[in-house]
Amino acid sequence: MSWTGRGGGDPAAPPSYDVIFDIAGGAELPTFLDRLAPNGRFVLAGVVAGLPPADFGMGLLGAFQQSRSFATFSLDTVPVPTRDAVRADQFAAAARGELHAVVHEILPLEQASEAHRRMDLGTVFGRIVLTP
Repeated sequence: MSWTGRGGGDPAAPPSYDVIFDIAGGAELPTFLDRLAPNGRFVLAGVVAGLPPADFGMGLLGAFQQSRSFATFSLDTVPVPTRDAVRADQFAAAARGELHAVVHEILPLEQASEAHRRMDLGTVFGRIVLTP
């Protein structure tokens, strides 16, 4: 299977996944649903790339025999004290150097518009860092 979705992906990656956790959403979402293994679960936790197409569920229905599922998750459903405790743990881990950002590319600040264009296209895996 050829993979040309958001971020391109690793050509050596498996053709399907048991769980996909997506923070972007957008028009490419059906492409990711197609990557679910039988009994796979897709969780949408954000829509920074926009809402998925109105008919995105048709792919799930078309693959009904594979028992794939789709769910949404919002931090609004997590109690604030729990959310704050997890964030404090994450910030502490980052301060200890245990968490690292995925940097897709480093560009000069003059190319900020190009960085935004690439992010909007959905071809970036991780972050683009702009330098002065």
